[in-house]
Amino acid sequence: MTIERGQDWGGPAPPDTVDCIASSDAQLRGIVEDNWPSEVAMPVVGLTGGDLWTALGAPSGGDQRLQSVDARQVSIDVAEIQLGDHQHIAVAHSFFLTSWWMGPITAVMNSEWRGRWRVAPRAHPNDGWLDLVAGDLPLRQRLLARQRLVTGDHLPNSALRTERVKQFSQEFLRPTRAILDGMDEGLHHAVSLKVVPDALTVVY
Repeated sequence: MTIERGQDWGGPAPPDTVDCIASSDAQLRGIVEDNWPSEVAMPVVGLTGGDLWTALGAPSGGDQRLQSVDARQVSIDVAEIQLGDHQHIAVAHSFFLTSWWMGPITAVMNSEWRGRWRVAPRAHPNDGWLDLVAGDLPLRQRLLARQRLVTGDHLPNSALRTERVKQFSQEFLRPTRAILDGMDEGLHHAVSLKVVPDALTVVY
């Protein structure tokens, strides 16, 4: 069940809960895609790195923490994404752009973080929503926003569209690059996506 405002999220992880371990968003995404869709239960994944892990507080301890009394277990939403004839999953974020320096950029965030950038400060990976940030800033404003991304102070900005969505679709005026959880998925003319609540369980 997705988290409600004011509720505690998750709880202690029982011993020997973890089926496999991912140390990055890309690894976690690969595990989810390998088991999607499936008649069997999604494996419980121990997470030790990546932007989703940062959103969980970036706890130290690595693999050893996952078997300790400090380990916690939470449900995670994912984005189910259609690009052309192929279906993909994103666990942390999706970016659609022609260049980081010019042209429109659309970010669809499940985690608030992309590396050192706090792209969507309100994003939560288990609230049943995805956070969209989109715009086409001039270069000078883009450089300023890049500096403020570290703290999340780039928002609010009247030149940026911000919205919480459960589904989203867009046709691009020109072929646009899709970057899912840091992985380049090539150029596309359109995208459609939706949030899938409580898609997997993560231990951290």
